[in-house]
Amino acid sequence: MRSTSVPRWRSDYSAVDDLAADARVTRYVLVSDSSVSAQATRELSERVAPVPTHAVTVDDVDGPGLAKLDELLYEARIGWRFVVAGSERTAGALRSRLISAGALPAEITTVISDVHAGVRDVYCAHCHTTSAKVPVAVGGRTPCAGCSEELTVYYHFSRRHSAYLGYRADAEELP
Repeated sequence: MRSTSVPRWRSDYSAVDDLAADARVTRYVLVSDSSVSAQATRELSERVAPVPTHAVTVDDVDGPGLAKLDELLYEARIGWRFVVAGSERTAGALRSRLISAGALPAEITTVISDVHAGVRDVYCAHCHTTSAKVPVAVGGRTPCAGCSEELTVYYHFSRRHSAYLGYRADAEELP
């Protein structure tokens, strides 16, 4: 599709270079899931040296795994830059959380580790339920976890909900 809101996140750490690395940057924070290796964390630190870095690993974006991130966000100040890395699902949820906490989109770079994994969250436009961890391609179909309707996964990604839009597969055929 020519018109889509599906993020075009990168899969390499050169994306970090897009963040303003000048005297105003006081700290880089790498927020990732376990798919990001210790080696990748070291490479990031070397890439942004001499600016201090802080790494936080969050594996459960649906539960208590966010406590360390919340503590860090409480300390956040102007000049901090965030690198969100991991699976598309995790990165989207973490990015949304950072923005909700006050970070600006220009202060965040997203790096996806499994570009073609195909596991995503789907937001139902009808019952407003988010079906989590659905193995479906964009353009594919899946049942809604809330209303059980067959949903078409649309080429629209809500950064606020960190989910793809799903609508009833037969919506255009209804009277």
